[in-house]
Amino acid sequence: MPEKTRELRRLLKDLCPLVDLAREMLGAARHAFNRHSKAELDKMARLQTEFTLKIDPFFQRLEEAPGQPSREPDPESLTLKEVLTRLELLAHEISRLSEPLQQKADRGAILADEQLFQVNDAFSRLTGLLRTLTDILQTDDPALKAYLLKEGERLREECLGNQTSLETRMMDSPGQPRAWSVYISIQERFRDCLAHLGALVHSLK
Repeated sequence: MPEKTRELRRLLKDLCPLVDLAREMLGAARHAFNRHSKAELDKMARLQTEFTLKIDPFFQRLEEAPGQPSREPDPESLTLKEVLTRLELLAHEISRLSEPLQQKADRGAILADEQLFQVNDAFSRLTGLLRTLTDILQTDDPALKAYLLKEGERLREECLGNQTSLETRMMDSPGQPRAWSVYISIQERFRDCLAHLGALVHSLK
């Protein structure tokens, strides 16, 4: 294995604590969703700040890497940059869940049982996919990559289907518009998270 490839493998393993932070942020978001907890929303903000502080040195290392400006960046550097960018965007989208969660608490919005189940199910499955991502960063296992891509796309399609189904029913039945807008925003955030997660894994193939 070339030295640059070995170095990339080491750096990817070093990103696992960042994925753990993103997963912890997602857990705080889930608690905030179920408990209307301001403390959990505050925790999300603290974790986002911690994430930013810990990912910045990786970007700085890329910028300071030795090389000749006239040459194209090596494939390993391009891969690492894409992984870092997608991981940062993923964490950002998780942090943006705080917006509809704050609205849910402020409005006292009550979702239907079906919607509560769907949101909690998506939280659980996305959390599981982030655990799989840490395994991928550590092992570079092709089977795990294929699994994450397949299950991530399946969940993304389900979130879109849930959102579309509710938007259709909104036209024909009375309900709580405040709760509906919160639900739709959460589904959109999930879809954006999954899009960045899928792009990250694709960059490792």
